[in-house]
Amino acid sequence: MVTNEIRNALKQAITELSIAEFELNRPHEDVVTMSVCYSARHSLVTMLRLFLMSNDVDQSKGNTLKELLNQCISIDNQFSKIAISEILCNELDHEACDGKYCLTVDKVNECVTVANQFKTLVLEKLKINE
Repeated sequence: MVTNEIRNALKQAITELSIAEFELNRPHEDVVTMSVCYSARHSLVTMLRLFLMSNDVDQSKGNTLKELLNQCISIDNQFSKIAISEILCNELDHEACDGKYCLTVDKVNECVTVANQFKTLVLEKLKINE
């Protein structure tokens, strides 16, 4: 069930993703990859958690991106069509990710691309218009 809490948190996650996209639109040499990485990663994890919450799946904050994705796949197989293998932190939990970020624009761009794929899918599954 999609509550107002889920809707508001999803709006915030989409805003974070937009911040990452805005940063990537700067000249290549001016992109702050740490900002893109943190914003995209947090947005991505939040969207997956919100999808799970909307399906009444209890999940802990310590799960890795890969674990969250597997939980989402168990509910809806369409999540399996999005590859997270290029996201280097996909097997690290929140604590392990702290202080780590991708240094290259190409790597953080891939993370933003994947986050956008999940955004589209989550919005579709929750029947929410952006």
